[in-house]
Amino acid sequence: MAGAPRKSLWEFYPNRVDIPVYLILLLGLLITAQCLPVLSIKKFVFWKSQYSLWSGTIGLFRDQHYSLGVILLIFSIFFPFAKLCTLLVLWCGKFTDDQRLRAFKWLEILGRWSMLDVFVVAMIVVIAKSGGALQASPKIGIYLFAVAVLLSLVVTVYIRTLARRVSTSKVQE
Repeated sequence: MAGAPRKSLWEFYPNRVDIPVYLILLLGLLITAQCLPVLSIKKFVFWKSQYSLWSGTIGLFRDQHYSLGVILLIFSIFFPFAKLCTLLVLWCGKFTDDQRLRAFKWLEILGRWSMLDVFVVAMIVVIAKSGGALQASPKIGIYLFAVAVLLSLVVTVYIRTLARRVSTSKVQE
């Protein structure tokens, strides 16, 4: 609807200062998790290396594994950050109910890929532990990243519920 009123969710819930605080804290947690080591690989006794999401992505590009680098860049670095920024914009920005609910639908569809890199690290650890001279172990970054992704899913559902409550209350009026 072209003439539909545009209001921010914050205008509907002016006392809910917790939502922007959660989103900003989650952004900080996400950035921290992306920079901390997610994986440690040890080969024999002589060689040990730790990888963060950033260093792993850069390493893939450096080693000319562009398709894997792009996948990691999109789903592990860009998308989680963009999702939290989008949630902040959806909370503070003035949108119609239809625009807001359509954005939540897209976030839900794309959000299914959020745990892709956690799965990849888990697979690397399992493969490395299956034998050979290679040892891999998860590090704090992957746990923080998983927590950030899971908490962002919870906050997304919570904000979407508030948005739907606004939408259904208008229909009942």
